Amino acid sequence: MRPVLFTVPAVGLLVLAVFGLMPCMATCGEADDLVTQAVHACPRAVELLGNDAKPARLGVACGTTESKGSYGRASWGLPYTGSRARGSVNYAAEKRAGYWHLDAATLEVEGETIDLLACSLGAQRAQQPAALAQTNADAATAKFDGNVLRSTHPTISQAATCRGELTRERGSPFARVKVECEPPTGGALVLYDGSGSFTLDVRDPTRSDDDRIELDDAKTTDGDRTPGCRLSRSGAKGTLTIWDSSPAYELVIEL
Repeated sequence: MRPVLFTVPAVGLLVLAVFGLMPCMATCGEADDLVTQAVHACPRAVELLGNDAKPARLGVACGTTESKGSYGRASWGLPYTGSRARGSVNYAAEKRAGYWHLDAATLEVEGETIDLLACSLGAQRAQQPAALAQTNADAATAKFDGNVLRSTHPTISQAATCRGELTRERGSPFARVKVECEPPTGGALVLYDGSGSFTLDVRDPTRSDDDRIELDDAKTTDGDRTPGCRLSRSGAKGTLTIWDSSPAYELVIEL
C-alpha cells in the first residue's frame, strides 16, 4: 500500500503543474497579440466565438518562431475560445524592422474556416468612406532625402546631404528620378536626372507608407548619357546608389 499512497500525491502535483502551465502552452508566438486583434476585428469571428475571444487556457499551441535582431518569422496553431464557442487559429507572421506583421491568419470554428485578414480588412473598408484601393499600376510621386554612406565621387564626400524626387505615370514600367547633392563648396550638384525600370509593390492597399519601390538604370554615361542609378525603398527607408564609369565613382545614399 505504501507505493500507492506516495503515488497519488505525485500524480496530483503533476496535474496541478500541467494546469498551471496551460496559459503558457496556448500562447507561444511573439505575434499572438496581433492575432487576437485580427480575431476581434472580424465580425464573423466575434459572432461565432464571442467578443471576449482569447487564446484558450486549456490546449496546446504548436509552431515555431525564429527571430534574430530586427527580423524574424513565426508560424503557429493555437486554440481560441470565447463565451460562445471554441476554435483554433493558424497564422504566419514576419518581423520587419523590429515589428511583427501578420502574413496569414485563419480561424476554424464549428466546421467553418475564416480568413481573418480578409475579414478584418473588409470590415475596415465597410466603416470607411468609399475610396480607390491602391494598386501596383498607380501613378507614383515621392520625395526623399538622406546622407551619403560611401563615396568615391571627386566632389561629393561621405556624410554629404542629398535629396531627390521620383515620378512615375500610371501603368508605366519606368520612372524618372532627379538627385541633387551638396558639395563642400556649397550649392547643389545634380548627380542624376534620368529614367529607369520601375516596380511598385503595394503591401496594404489602404495605405502607402508600407509600399516597396524599386528603380534600376544599369547603363552609365557611355550607354545613355546618364550615370547608373539604383533605388530600393521600403516604406520610409531605403538606399540609393549612383555610379559611373568615366570618371569612375560610386556613391551610396541612405534614405
